[in-house]
Amino acid sequence: MNQYAGRTSRALSRRRFLDLGGGVLATAAVGGCGTSLGSSVPIGPRSPQVGELERTRRAAGARVVNTALRAGPGTVDLGGIQVQTWTFDGQLPGPATRVNRGDVLRADLRNGLPQPTTIHWHGIALRNDMDGVPDLTQPPIAPGSPFTYEFTVPDSGTYWFHPHVGMQFDRGLYAPLIVDDPDEAGDYDVEAVIVLDDWLDGVAGDPDQRLEQLRREGMGMGMGMGMGGMGGGNPETAPLGPDTGDVDYPYYLINGRIGRDPVTVQGMPGQRLRLRIINAGADTAFRVALGGHRLTVIQSDGFPVEPAEGDALLIGMGERYDVLVTLADGVFPLVASAEGKQGQGVALVRTARGHAAGSRCPAG
Repeated sequence: MNQYAGRTSRALSRRRFLDLGGGVLATAAVGGCGTSLGSSVPIGPRSPQVGELERTRRAAGARVVNTALRAGPGTVDLGGIQVQTWTFDGQLPGPATRVNRGDVLRADLRNGLPQPTTIHWHGIALRNDMDGVPDLTQPPIAPGSPFTYEFTVPDSGTYWFHPHVGMQFDRGLYAPLIVDDPDEAGDYDVEAVIVLDDWLDGVAGDPDQRLEQLRREGMGMGMGMGMGGMGGGNPETAPLGPDTGDVDYPYYLINGRIGRDPVTVQGMPGQRLRLRIINAGADTAFRVALGGHRLTVIQSDGFPVEPAEGDALLIGMGERYDVLVTLADGVFPLVASAEGKQGQGVALVRTARGHAAGSRCPAG
């Protein structure tokens, strides 16, 4: 099968990468230069230089988009399975935030969780003190407390947001952030945001308990849920090498639903469908395919790429891809298979009545 595999070498898990990235950021924060080369004055999250750069980004009369979010515990329906978890505004995924390139996003967060939290705006180039890294770019937001994030959104594309505290985003605390480009030609007819996730919270313990189990078994070590699979890996058959995750999750979700009760994307035959695909999984890369269709990748991690066509797309943890599909007549399974594991997420793309062609719609 031809495929567009994205990046083909991932020796580090995403969380390990974030751990290392945090260290680099800390070094930059304490060792950054001041206004002149060689200055010993560090630039911190709230230094005047940060505010000045933000002012240069913000156009006169820029639109301000206000949104309110509440992080808190609650019950969600995965598709006939009720689980207790933490979400934004009681939804899984959380409500999508949509802005235009150049807008100012003002997001008021109320922390209804039993522990401190933050929001990290994944992939957005933004002012340091709004980046949501606890005790580095901002103090954690205490339970019951509010915090307002405000920043100019400089680039269009598909993004998402989640906490950066402990294992919180491995629950249900994530949501899409879509940044439109008013000047984009928009060569498509219909659009859908597709959020992939691996899920165990409320089904097989919770993420903190699972991580502690992995550590007791000699895994974990701050590298994702674990240290990655064992062995080498042929780049042709296993493009991620050994790092396909350590946890076989009970469920794999598309837009918060399991395959026995999938979400449905509606369209019409001949329409061009834009899928904005986000991998919010903690420990799983997904191989995505739409039955009977070819996928054309047009953006990677928010930015345009030379279009590449294939039957399937391999998307790593935290990545985002935008693809175009010309819809056929019928009902088709959108399948996200867990790379190197057993199980898959399933959604439906429907342009006609009837059942999905070739879909087994598994339970998980």
